[in-house]
Amino acid sequence: MMTSGDKRKALTTPSSVFKRPGDVVDCQELDRAEKARVLKQWELDARLLQFASEEGMSGGEHSLFAEVKKAQQSLNVEDLAEDGAPNKSGP
Repeated sequence: MMTSGDKRKALTTPSSVFKRPGDVVDCQELDRAEKARVLKQWELDARLLQFASEEGMSGGEHSLFAEVKKAQQSLNVEDLAEDGAPNKSGP
């Protein structure tokens, strides 16, 4: 059972609660809006990890960006707006 603390944690650090993005989609304890918020946070985390990796600043973690996008598509979650998504020019 997912506690309210687990839900809060999932919204800030999804990988600390879920093993894979698909697990968010399958979670019966989150409604669609909560799943969308968790996946958007995971997308942001994955984007930041990709940029860090490109700059040689990651700890060797594997980006789950493609899995996040697939999970978002299965829920019809909108992409992060390009002006709100981090890129090499800034956040």
